[in-house]
Amino acid sequence: MIKFLPRTAIRTLSMTLVLFALSYLLAPSLFSQDSTNPPVQNIEQQEKKEVPPANENQSNEGNPSRPSKNPGLVDLFLVGGWSMWPLLLASIIALGVALERFYFFFTSKLISKGYNQDLVDAIDESGLDGGKQFLESKKEEKISVILTNGMDVSSGDPELFAKGIEREAAEVITVLEKGLSILASVSTIAPLVGFLGTVSGMINAFDAIANADQVNAKVVAGGIKEALITTAAGLIVAIPAMAFYQILSGKVNSFAADVEEAANRIYKEFLKKQAQKITGN
Repeated sequence: MIKFLPRTAIRTLSMTLVLFALSYLLAPSLFSQDSTNPPVQNIEQQEKKEVPPANENQSNEGNPSRPSKNPGLVDLFLVGGWSMWPLLLASIIALGVALERFYFFFTSKLISKGYNQDLVDAIDESGLDGGKQFLESKKEEKISVILTNGMDVSSGDPELFAKGIEREAAEVITVLEKGLSILASVSTIAPLVGFLGTVSGMINAFDAIANADQVNAKVVAGGIKEALITTAAGLIVAIPAMAFYQILSGKVNSFAADVEEAANRIYKEFLKKQAQKITGN
């Protein structure tokens, strides 16, 4: 539920930021290979000459061409090829939109804790007049603005009140949903771009096989590595974007449900008052 308490805000923002941090921290280990493994040798060479473990370790230490560390994110980005650039742009856009939306939700006063119950208590105690006084005391909250404007245009008519609430709520929800379509698009398109990079990498691998006189693991390793990197990169971008979208959409839907609940309570009070006028009681 959308209860904009500092503790809830901190917990939600921390969870999403940790998700992003883990994705990028784990990227090198996902993409890279174990650099301590020796290069692939022909079976014939291994049969001809067996190197003792001690000598093998010494030869590894004396070979400066072998990498001593796993490749970093920049190296993996360059190996991934052209598809990494649109994925990088998509990740920057998604992160910017998500941070802006979280800041908007956590700084905007939409609805306070226990709002609907307090509204019901005020109406049960003093009727519509009590409800109006309660809305006036909470006028800095968005839900109060919606309900107040709906009551102002109703002129005591329940149907006019319902139409007014529908119009006012639609305007506020449109503002709340701003940018969510971008997150949805990124979460959908990023895996497709990654898969396109995968196809490109496999094409390069088969092209290398076609042009090679003798096929070995090194001939196809570059294309396959590019394919795997782009696939993982697309998922790394899409998963946090989808998580942000689901969290923010949940907040919007929860606020809409709270508005509907409060409006229904006032609507019933309008119907009750209208019935009293008809019966003359």
